[in-house]
Amino acid sequence: MDDFPVVEATRGLVTLLERHRADFPQLGEELERHRRLSDTLAERRERSAQALMAWRAALARRWGCEVAAQRIYADAQRLLRRYYQDSPAHVRVVAPAHPDHVRTADALLQEVLRLAATLEVLALPPPFAADLRADLRAAADDLAAAIEQTRRCEVERRRLHTEEQMAAQMALQASERSRRLLSQYVGEEDLR
Repeated sequence: MDDFPVVEATRGLVTLLERHRADFPQLGEELERHRRLSDTLAERRERSAQALMAWRAALARRWGCEVAAQRIYADAQRLLRRYYQDSPAHVRVVAPAHPDHVRTADALLQEVLRLAATLEVLALPPPFAADLRADLRAAADDLAAAIEQTRRCEVERRRLHTEEQMAAQMALQASERSRRLLSQYVGEEDLR
């Protein structure tokens, strides 16, 4: 449901109620209800828009972390293949678990963590293993935080969007009731 027409309709109804309240004081309660609904709609709409922007920012951050983790991971794979070129057993140990598998952010995180853990347990690690492991862990930490932030923002975005839709639905129902009441006082032709 697009809430823009609901916001505009609610504002229009407030204007009508304000115009006719002097002649029909009974409409004062309806006017106050619609003013509150109009304020609530505007507030919910703003919060929902902010949550959408936060979610998009979190997605962008996660994407940046994924790219950085992928680069570090690919660099690590190249370094390790070069270092272990004479030892196929070592190459298999540090090779990707699923080389042709398209990675999600979560799968990439697990692969980066797996490679960092592998470097920790090698009996004869390469001389650059400690630095590489630190880089992999840092990339994994950043990616894990970005994934979690994106999930939190998605949950909040959905929650606020639902609240916005519920407020819009309430406003529609209240508008229908108020229009019927208003038409009893002023007639259908004066509702424009």
